[in-house]
Amino acid sequence: MAATGSVLVLAAATVFLLQPLAAQLARDPTGIAADPTAEPVALLPPDPEMTAYISGSVQMSNGAVVPKETIIELVCGGFARATDQVGPDGAFDIELSGRGSGVVDATQISAQALGVPQPNHLGVVNMSNCVVHAELPGHQSSEIQLGIRSLFDSPDVGEVVLSRVEDVLGHAISPTIARAPTKALQSYEWALKQVGKPRPNLRKIAARLEAAVRVDSSFAAAWKLLGQVWESLGMPEDALDAYRQAVDGDPYLYPVYTRIVPLLVASGDLAGAIEMGEKALDINPHLDDVRFYVAGAHLRTGNNERCIEKSLELVERGATSTYPQAHQFLGSAYANNGEFQSSATHFRRFLELSPNATAADAVRNQLEEWSKLGVIAPADEAR
Repeated sequence: MAATGSVLVLAAATVFLLQPLAAQLARDPTGIAADPTAEPVALLPPDPEMTAYISGSVQMSNGAVVPKETIIELVCGGFARATDQVGPDGAFDIELSGRGSGVVDATQISAQALGVPQPNHLGVVNMSNCVVHAELPGHQSSEIQLGIRSLFDSPDVGEVVLSRVEDVLGHAISPTIARAPTKALQSYEWALKQVGKPRPNLRKIAARLEAAVRVDSSFAAAWKLLGQVWESLGMPEDALDAYRQAVDGDPYLYPVYTRIVPLLVASGDLAGAIEMGEKALDINPHLDDVRFYVAGAHLRTGNNERCIEKSLELVERGATSTYPQAHQFLGSAYANNGEFQSSATHFRRFLELSPNATAADAVRNQLEEWSKLGVIAPADEAR
């Protein structure tokens, strides 16, 4: 009889875990039967060897073949947490461990340290603050908003569409490649192939790229790739130097700005980040990642009006699913200007988009204090 009972419990648990997650939670959020007299069901945790994935495909809006340079990104809370190179057929497959392929994310840091959402003991992953989009210079990507997922769900999250952007003065591929001396070009092309391998030898790649830029000091494409390698090796100062050389060699190579601006912010050079970021947006107004960092840098330097301007651009461009902090920036900037009701409106929107953000509790406390002081209307009246 005991053996039969074990089989029944196992069958019940298997049926439970195979049902869609939403249906499980709607029926019984605690995992315990609603009938208090019923025998408790022992839920089976997922196999510890199971790995959480999200997969899907990238398509071009014009039906063309997806370029091999296309990268897929998992973005949580406005920051890229994991990446993957898109396959020849446009397919992607991201492991939720923070480990990507090649130099784009050549890191050995733990998933928890990277902020990648991890499954709980029942295999449930809260990805409500995450989106998936593609990165391809000169193109704009649609986004897939993620939610509560389970290891037992299908990993397929759907299709991302890439469309060519207009009004871009700069270029994604540097003309310095075409005019580089043969020896420098050979080193660059070798390095480019090597960084796409699962376990690239980054030190060796860096040495070859350094040889390339010694031959041609204006070789912007090689400097940019060298900067990415230094970043992957945890050498941000060297990466910054390489990116500055890339900008000097080709000021219109806009992908380099998406690398240098975050590093300048992280280094504390806010004035430099603003200068580089504004320059980038002049040559390519579609760089929302740069716009995000510029808005934050303006806020930290006390330029509230410019922060508001850049943050509102993110809102108007529909980028707040990726960068919910735009509303946090607006809340802070309006508060600094003494416009507390406008501040509260954006702080509340920030909490709606990112309720579990690091700053969420501080924002809630601030709103509660303002409400008690009567400087803002209660949330229900504000609507």
